[in-house]
Order: sequence, then structure tokens, then C-alpha cells
Amino acid sequence: MGVGGVAAALVAGVPVVAPGAAADPARPGDPTAPGPVVRLLSPAGVRDYWTPKRMREAVPLDLDPSGATVPASTPGTPAGRASAQATPGLRSTGKLFFRDGATAYVCSAAAVNTPERNLVVTAGHCVNSGGTRVLLGGCREGVDYSDFLFVPAYDQGARPYGTWVGTAAVTPSEWPQQCDAVARDQGMIRVAPLGGRNLVDVVGGNGLAWNYPAREDGVRVVGWPAQAPYDGESRQECTGSTTLLQQTGDAQIACPMTGGASGGPWLLRMASADTGFIFAVTSRRTTSGPALLLATPFDSSIEALLAAARTAARPVAARVDARPKKGRKQRVRLAASATTVGYGEAFQLVASTRRVRKVVLQVRTSRPGRWQRIGVVKVRGGGAVVDQAAAPGTRWYRIKVKKGQRRGKHSKPVAVTVLPCPLPLDRSPAVVSATRCTSPVG
Repeated sequence: MGVGGVAAALVAGVPVVAPGAAADPARPGDPTAPGPVVRLLSPAGVRDYWTPKRMREAVPLDLDPSGATVPASTPGTPAGRASAQATPGLRSTGKLFFRDGATAYVCSAAAVNTPERNLVVTAGHCVNSGGTRVLLGGCREGVDYSDFLFVPAYDQGARPYGTWVGTAAVTPSEWPQQCDAVARDQGMIRVAPLGGRNLVDVVGGNGLAWNYPAREDGVRVVGWPAQAPYDGESRQECTGSTTLLQQTGDAQIACPMTGGASGGPWLLRMASADTGFIFAVTSRRTTSGPALLLATPFDSSIEALLAAARTAARPVAARVDARPKKGRKQRVRLAASATTVGYGEAFQLVASTRRVRKVVLQVRTSRPGRWQRIGVVKVRGGGAVVDQAAAPGTRWYRIKVKKGQRRGKHSKPVAVTVLPCPLPLDRSPAVVSATRCTSPVG
């Protein structure tokens, strides 16, 4: 507000799957870069330090488009058509408190699903100050922050899901060691259990998505802006299309959120009311002209960052091609608006009949499996459209004429495959095949 790709091991129990998510394939991570920087943190005294007064007075940490720190007194830019407002759900997102000596800071963050269920993702500049240019040339290594406290669903001082103390901080090596490394402005914080439970078991965990282009539709940006006209006491959101910032390769979105929104997730698609797929985190904002937030979409280097926060094997899910076979026309027919959709995308089932007024919609999850009833569909004018949404996997659908009506027939099955990851806006084969994601939960 990345580092080179990893080859083998990553997330056991939280599969890395293809296709479906990520940064611009034209900007791969540097395979020669050293691994992420991992710091172990002492949890002692952290909760005692973060009194309600300190939490209210924490200073937003904010960067302008060049990567320079924005003074905490700088207000937001004119909103224009952009607007931010809170909506229900998203308990997996929250405020991130931390400090540099006597100065208390605040950013935004979100829980990430891993087998350990104890990780949050945020901006790199909310973990370390980043490399700083010195007067006589060269780059001075960034300053580490400490005393991290994550508060999911923070609202007007309320902490409905508790306060979670950081035990480790991870950044790409480029962020603290190089200057102007804004493309690697990402970080992760591991948090300790609370009351014997892990973070993701309480609030859910988001999936990470990488190798997506900068241009996407329906992106949901979440944060806790704390500079005028906001006060940092409630969650704010912007939803819209992201576009490519040609000069840097960043994604940009019209949004008036101010300092404190740094590190907030950019959700490519929702999987539930509380979790979705994060493909970037807020890195910078404009301080003049149109109100824009900027972020570098995750590329394959996010795998190394995630692996540094935990270790495990990397299973790869195979893609299923389940296109329905062509056949003769029937009196009772069912078709799907798409035979393959990305996670979180709705599709439609189109039923058509002759002189039949009601049919039963059925589904099964394996080809030899038992058919299960979804519900009765009323057919008007010879056709009916049924909206559907499903979890990843392949399902077979059919309609069947209710008992007592003519012929008692059913349609041929229609197979629809929901991919484990969202589909990018650009659905050219090269882009789709590059995308990857981890699975959300909750």
C-alpha cells in the first residue's frame, strides 16, 4: 500500500490448480532472485501494547504511484465517479496493526487458506519499509516492522473475531533489499492460534490467484482507509473493472480509498460471502487527479512467498473435459449456457419441452452415480431457464417429466465442469493455461 517461481513443493491439502488466476504472464518473477526473507517475531507483550487508544491513533502507512511514502495528513483525492462503501460478509478481511519503534501504524490484510490455517496476506510496505535511496547513491535496506496484530472484521473498535498476534513476517527479497521494487510490494504474516483455534477455522481463508492479466471485471477491493474523508473505523469496498497502467504494468481501479487501505485484498471472484480469490493487494494510490488504487497482480513468485510461510507438497488437479456428446433431438431437452465455467461463475440450464408444463431437475456428481432431485421447474412457452452455481468439479444434469404426465421421459444428461480457479477475462488459451490458484475455504 515475489521472487522467482518455485518448482515442486507447496501446499498440501490446499491444492495449487490450473487453470485459473494470476499476474500478467509478460512479467514473470526473476528466477535468479534469492528466496523470500522470513523473520520470526516475538508475540510477548503485543496485545498489551495495542490498547484501544493506540489502535484508534495508529497512523496509516501509504505509498504514492512512485512508491514514495505519503504523509499521514494527506487527504484522499477527489472521488469523481468512484465510490467506496461497506457491504455484508468478508469476515476474513481486517485491519493490520504494527509499529516502528514508537510509531504505531495501520494497514489492511486478509486471511489466506493453507493447511496450517494461520496466514494473512498484505502489502510488503506494511511489513518492511522497503529499500530507500541514499543521498550519495545506492540503496539502503528497508526497516523491519514489529508487533503485528490482525483484527478481522474490525468495526468501530469492535473485534468480533478476536485479535491475532503475528509470529513470523515474510516478504519477497527484492522488497527490503532493492529500491523501486514496487512490483514486489507483497507480504505475509503468520499468526498464533487464539483460544486453541487457528485463524482460518474462525473467519475462513481466501485463495490466492496468480498469472492473471491486469484487466479484469467485477473486482472487489477491500480496505480500512483511515485518512479523510474516512476514519479507519469501518471496512470500505470498491467494485469495478481493473485496467492496465501501461507505464508500470500495474492494475489500476477507480476507488477513493485513502491511507490505511494498503494491503487490502483485490478479490477476483467470490467463493462465499466471506472468502474469495485474491489476485493482488493494494500497493499505492494517487494523490492528485482521478482517485485510483494501484497493485501489481500476483505472478508465479507468490508461490515462493507462500511456500516460505509453510512447507508441504504441491498436488496438481487435472482438468476434466466433459463436453456433452451430440445426439438426436428429444421431446424433453436440456442444454447448458456453458460446459466449462470458472469457480464463482454462474451458468444457466435451459430446459425445453413439448406440451409439458412441469419437469424435475436432477443432478449427479459421477457418471454412474445416483440422480438427485434439485427441484421442480415450471415450463412456460415450451422453455425455462434455471440459474445455477456450483463448487469445483463436474456434474451431470437432466430434466425428467413428472410421473403422471405424458411419456415419463427424461432428457439426455448435460455435463458442466466448474474449474477450481476463476477464468480470466481474457480467455485465450495461453492466458487461461498460465493461471493458477489455491483453494478458499469458509
